[in-house]
Amino acid sequence: MSAYICSDRHIATIATYYVSLLGAGDAQEIADALLACNIASVNYYYDQATPIKPCCLDAVAPELSFPDLVALCECLDYQSCELPDYTHPLLEAITAQFRVNCRHNVKSALWSI
Repeated sequence: MSAYICSDRHIATIATYYVSLLGAGDAQEIADALLACNIASVNYYYDQATPIKPCCLDAVAPELSFPDLVALCECLDYQSCELPDYTHPLLEAITAQFRVNCRHNVKSALWSI
């Protein structure tokens, strides 16, 4: 098993689409929380001290489908799960909201951007 820090583009895309879908929320705050959890997980797994930083929201991927967004969330969840007793209610809520908008359990090959 391995873990890596997802790109700002990856995380900014999740946060920005989520806020757009809800019509409310702060994409920067959400992206920063998702990235902080991901960095903490990788730091724990590799016994590193990569500093937690704000997520840059400038490079959001255009025109992704809801299955693509679910796949990005699943990747982020996988890369962020190394901490003992890991739970991520925010990411779970985001993933669930994107899943509601998927039709017929369509899958995506997208994993990371």
